[in-house]
Amino acid sequence: MFSIAGLSSGSICNLITLFENCHFESPSLHGVCLALLIAFLFYLFLATAKTPNISPPCEIIIEQAERTNRRNGHENSGFLSKQAGFLPLETMKTLPPTHAVWDQLAADLPHLVQTQSVRKRVTEMPLLDASAEALSEIYLQRAASILGITAHVFVRMEGSEPLTRKYAYHSDILPPSLEVPWTVVSNFTSTCLSRSGVTLENLDVLIPAIGTKEERVFIGVAIEMAAQTIPILHHIIEAQRSVLARDNSSLKDAIRSLHLLSKQLTKTLGKLHANRAHNSHINPILWTLTMANLGIPWVTGVVGAAGTAHPFFHMMDEFIGRSKYKTSIGREAQTVRETYPIHRRQFLEAIMEVSVPEYVAASADPELVNFWTIFTYSYHGNDGLLGFHRRKAFGFLAVSFKIGRGTTINGLGHKQKTEPWQEADRELENARLERHCHDPDEYDPKTEPTSNKIFISQLIKHNSEETGHWFSAMGSVYDPSKFMQRHPGGDTVIALYSGQDITDSLKAVGHLTNPSTRSRLESYRIGTLERPKFNSSLADELYMATVDLGQKAAEMENVHRANFQLLDGKFTILDEPEVLTPSKARHLFDAKNRLQDEHVPALAMLVNALLDSIARVNTKVNISTIRAQLVNLAESETRLSTATLFSEYTMAVNTLQKDLSRLTKVKELVVVLLENLEGHCFTNPEQSQLEFIVETLSRAVSELVMLAGK
Repeated sequence: MFSIAGLSSGSICNLITLFENCHFESPSLHGVCLALLIAFLFYLFLATAKTPNISPPCEIIIEQAERTNRRNGHENSGFLSKQAGFLPLETMKTLPPTHAVWDQLAADLPHLVQTQSVRKRVTEMPLLDASAEALSEIYLQRAASILGITAHVFVRMEGSEPLTRKYAYHSDILPPSLEVPWTVVSNFTSTCLSRSGVTLENLDVLIPAIGTKEERVFIGVAIEMAAQTIPILHHIIEAQRSVLARDNSSLKDAIRSLHLLSKQLTKTLGKLHANRAHNSHINPILWTLTMANLGIPWVTGVVGAAGTAHPFFHMMDEFIGRSKYKTSIGREAQTVRETYPIHRRQFLEAIMEVSVPEYVAASADPELVNFWTIFTYSYHGNDGLLGFHRRKAFGFLAVSFKIGRGTTINGLGHKQKTEPWQEADRELENARLERHCHDPDEYDPKTEPTSNKIFISQLIKHNSEETGHWFSAMGSVYDPSKFMQRHPGGDTVIALYSGQDITDSLKAVGHLTNPSTRSRLESYRIGTLERPKFNSSLADELYMATVDLGQKAAEMENVHRANFQLLDGKFTILDEPEVLTPSKARHLFDAKNRLQDEHVPALAMLVNALLDSIARVNTKVNISTIRAQLVNLAESETRLSTATLFSEYTMAVNTLQKDLSRLTKVKELVVVLLENLEGHCFTNPEQSQLEFIVETLSRAVSELVMLAGK
């Protein structure tokens, strides 16, 4: 036994010499043996040099980038190398003494955020020269990082400007000490982390804005994913090499490896975890109020640093042959690509020069086609990376919008026909479908009937730790209280949705059609949502108006209860328990304003709608007094009053508790109305019953007036 691949060049020469020294009885036998030897050597060549040494376009571009960066002595033209992929080979950790004030600014950022003194510090900072004569090119990456992060902190973490406000120029809000040098260096891509030991567990932020776990995990996961693109980059090169050599076997190996790496990336993305039992848990409320808004641009026409900026997605989209970019996220991705450094743009163009998907489609190799299908689904499938990302984003966005976030980084969440987080979710789904993905048929289980009938009044009452967190969907009621701490999306999102019917949200995120998720959901099913049957459409309309008010009251109670997490959460690494910092006071102040300016008017409008229903049932019922109470409350565009100023911790706790008690009282009063209506089946309610409803509503409105500061 011997290995063909193990034959050395000397062994081959010995074979040829042996053949030449042999004596054959006939020329024909000599010719046959010669032919066999040639065939053997050709087979040996195929076995030992399966894929010719062809340089694919991607490899050529990377090698050019490496030479350019070595010659320049820096990577300002774009991080691109075989060793580090899209990450830097080296990271500058200090600036020259002439610009040490910027290093000190970076070191002090968490303290400045905590004390809400970023703007004061930056405004008083000297204007330093960032020109090439004053600052060597090797320092530009660090300078751009410090100035860019500070600019976003300056605009988004201090002051009262709305997130949706846009300026014509950076100088409209940034002082010259920040805007002028940032303009000089902002054309260069920057990063904040070292490449060594590139996993979340081994990373720390080089230039922290706040220094919290939310910041470290959120940035660290993005960097770990960037590090995991390094082997993907190499396998894309090998895939191109295999196509050029028409070597299906090697191409299958490359695609199989890409499939496994795509699954690993999905696992890494899972480290962005909202579950408190998870090691890398991110509090979605603290994330919303610190990290989420930092990347929102404030100048018209500028695209923010959202997920579309990550080079991995651009690389994969080109590799799988994505051709459509018609969604808002697709157009955003194209705009972002135009801002990429030259090396990165050239690399993406090189991927397109050799089309692997076209080769696979024309190969007539069923196994190769199957490998490609499995790989691409692991990237853009509903259970692949993009599908997982969509569900992960839904949980964080649902929490963030419910507690007051007004927009995503690049403007999703403004449409009025749907909830803002559902709008963002739909855009993510449409962008996923643009990749020509074909998902398996959705799961549609047959739900077994149950004798346990639950009225909406009971559902609304169960929205706290004391009562349990129930919700309904598709006519069924669920109690996931025991599952909350293990929910991959975290317990906060379940708490915010409890006491309500959330069919639309569960449909949007795919929980009602995914087999494993739906099976888990059904294990927490406790009954069927019961709706009383009335003999009058007006009575039914009255009941449904009360249901709308009750569910909104439960939602507002949930949102306000979440504000308690602001008190003891870490907005910066320096925060201490039971200490009210200026940063926390600012967010509590904003929450109070939202309560007065948005939540109270929303409830008042639903009370008005309920009064309209009462008037249609019986015009003799006096509703003029309660109408007068509601006049100012329903004016959602008018600022109701100056919010309570939070000056110290105990006062903040008392204020939050008082407001929560009033919201709870409003909900409980509406529950009383629902129970009254659910206990009677009637054609039209009697006048005495309607008067009871109006009287109860009046008590609820009195609580709203107190909440509004009237």
